[in-house]
Amino acid sequence: MRKLMLAAAAIAAAGMTSGAQAQEKLKFAVFTPDAEMTHQVIMKPWAEKVNKDSGGTLDIQTFPNGALGRNPGLQTKMLQDGVADIAWVIPSYTPGVYLDDDVFELPNVIQNSIEGSVAAWRLLKKGMLRGYEQYYMIGLFATSPYTIHTNFVARKPEDLQGKKIRTVGTISTETIKAVGAVPEGMPVTQVVEAMSRGVIDGTTGHPIAIFDFGISRVASSHFLGKVGTVTLGIFMSKAKFDSLPAKAKEAIEKNSGEVLSRQFGKMSEDRNNELIAEWKKDPKRTVTEPTAEQNAQWDKTLLPVVAGWEAKDARNKALSEALRKELATARAGN
Repeated sequence: MRKLMLAAAAIAAAGMTSGAQAQEKLKFAVFTPDAEMTHQVIMKPWAEKVNKDSGGTLDIQTFPNGALGRNPGLQTKMLQDGVADIAWVIPSYTPGVYLDDDVFELPNVIQNSIEGSVAAWRLLKKGMLRGYEQYYMIGLFATSPYTIHTNFVARKPEDLQGKKIRTVGTISTETIKAVGAVPEGMPVTQVVEAMSRGVIDGTTGHPIAIFDFGISRVASSHFLGKVGTVTLGIFMSKAKFDSLPAKAKEAIEKNSGEVLSRQFGKMSEDRNNELIAEWKKDPKRTVTEPTAEQNAQWDKTLLPVVAGWEAKDARNKALSEALRKELATARAGN
């Protein structure tokens, strides 16, 4: 009897050990701060929801503040090297890889982060975006459209003539040229000092970034003509995803994709609208939202930028048409 009891205990202990080993511990690299809105509203809740839905097969932990690596341009390398299993990635920080993402930067095409994020995910799922094939994509998003924020009063496009405006990317550069301003390239972390010292007169960006990076301290005029958007994503090592048990895969799939696109888009639009409302109440600020007539003129001014990009090759034209189709579908509520 004693031998039987010892054997049973050993079997039970082995089962417990096996169960513990079956739980996959995944590291989610986040180079932005713990308190940053996307981590608090999107990434951390996503990890908690997936853990719960996985039935104990997953333990995803986020590592914000760059705990696994601070360089934004090396986040996908950490996936390849096994330092992280999941990562928050800004594709534009890795030039020459995500070759089709320029379509999201076309000026005044995407009108808000919700429709842009939904369209980005749908184009990705249709295999129209190069560079993502080597990863399991959990989410792909588009920021709210970039607008123009300056240390001088800008109420109309003509006010930007000859002014030095910080831009990011080829299309953004061409957009700023089209409105008669002088594009200046630099990291967002240098904008506050550059504006304070008169090196530049303003920058492109969406309100969340303008606030979070402290640019609103030196930029008191906000011209809300839409420039373009930037993509962001939650990437996962494909090999790691493929190695997971079925229950774990189901939990990730259930909480990924378009559902995240809509959550990210709503978060972005809500916060941006909140910031714009606060700026409008500030007597020291000027906030200009183009009228329908001004927006039509803005669109006409920027049309050569869009047409020029589309004319470069047939792929660009097809991507632009596909994006517009997905945006129309999203705007119709589908």
